[in-house]
Amino acid sequence: GIDIGSKGFISFQRDSKIVFFSLKEHNLKEIFLFLKSIKDMCNGNLVCVFEDVKAIYGSSAKGTFEFGFQKGYMEGYLIALEIPYEAVSPKVWQKEIWANADIVYKPTNRKLKNGSLAKQIDTKPTSINAARRLFPSIDFRRNSRCRIIDDNKCDSLLMSEYARRKNL
Repeated sequence: GIDIGSKGFISFQRDSKIVFFSLKEHNLKEIFLFLKSIKDMCNGNLVCVFEDVKAIYGSSAKGTFEFGFQKGYMEGYLIALEIPYEAVSPKVWQKEIWANADIVYKPTNRKLKNGSLAKQIDTKPTSINAARRLFPSIDFRRNSRCRIIDDNKCDSLLMSEYARRKNL
């Protein structure tokens, strides 16, 4: 599972082994070599899922370009390495993985007909809750010095779990 972004992660599951690889701390060549090593270790029996990111309303042009760039090089790596992949929209994998107990809501400024404020799912804490529920023994901090859980690391593993559940 690949969470594309400037602070993204790659998560790899095989049997009961889970490996994380930070995109932020590695250059493009190291990312390519990591994907190649995973493919070699699996003898080609590997499928990748990454988030089908689109432009986000309100994002800067620079941020939108960066997302597109990262998606492009990741897709290029997978094609070059002949690793089958599926780009999955966030709503699709989240619907499969999240349980009702995981969901955290945040208020919006939109009012409902009864006068109350509409609620919207806060995706970051919801994914963190799902990751903790499904993988209670995993440390989801970026590294041992961090105090907070990294939602990018959680999302990459949840996408990997989505692929496993769907037998991709």
